[in-house]
Amino acid sequence: MKRFLPLLIGAVVFFFALVMLQPEDTTSVVVAAANLPAGHTITEADLTLQEYPKSMVPEGAFVETTPLVGQTLRIERRAGDVLYPENLGGEAITLAPDERAIAIHVTDSGGLAGLLKPGDLVGVTAVLPDMSGSGTFGKAVIGGLRVLYISPSFKAEEPQSQPVGTQESGLGANTGGLTQSRQDTGTVVLAVPITARVVGYDFVAFGVPNDSRLVYAVDLLPALDQAGNAKLSLYLEPEQPVGFVSSGIYLPDLVRTPGPSPTPTETATPTPGTSYAVPAQTTPLPPQPTAIPTKKPKK
Repeated sequence: MKRFLPLLIGAVVFFFALVMLQPEDTTSVVVAAANLPAGHTITEADLTLQEYPKSMVPEGAFVETTPLVGQTLRIERRAGDVLYPENLGGEAITLAPDERAIAIHVTDSGGLAGLLKPGDLVGVTAVLPDMSGSGTFGKAVIGGLRVLYISPSFKAEEPQSQPVGTQESGLGANTGGLTQSRQDTGTVVLAVPITARVVGYDFVAFGVPNDSRLVYAVDLLPALDQAGNAKLSLYLEPEQPVGFVSSGIYLPDLVRTPGPSPTPTETATPTPGTSYAVPAQTTPLPPQPTAIPTKKPKK
């Protein structure tokens, strides 16, 4: 019996090793059959199936091609990329005849932390330094612009997890299975009217006449976006916003310092029975707002 015990142990070990070395069952996952640009309408020929071990099937991936056919891609996908529901843009972007799509670059604070979604109405505030570089000016320049698109990496959404060795980015970059982190800068595409807009300045509070400037937003927004010293900040608007006009703000004008305070006089140590006059404290008058010069009419 002892002579057969090693053979029995060897057979058990061999059996378990054989079971462990058997390949894992696989599942077919839909991937792009070729490079597909953003805005592309997916056809059956654009898709193919790729086998994945069941334990490594990407979460949210499609296992059939039928639900994808006829859909529009929101972002670019490269050959072999897994397709996810968030890659699909639903309806294609459409513009009215008097609109043009313009893209601007925003930061987390200027882009509402990526909480925007297509269809939202936003306004734009321009923030610019003055020529001397000693101060900053901010002004709400235009509103009622419709959001068409937000960079997927900038949107405030939880990204889908992916298995090791798959491509996460829509640009085809291999991330080695790591989920791409959300970016704090991004691009927002806006539907901008081609008609002229009035940029108004409310100077009534300063005791001088109001002013205005007629501009075309299709000129203004690209110029501000490409200017190296300008920053754009978006503000969200309701469906039926109440119009407003601001004067803009120049930050150095917010700085106000009090007038000179009286210099205290040194007094001797009082002795019993002696009275000393305390100098009266004068309160400086509050500074008056700086008057904004009016424009002289052209002759």
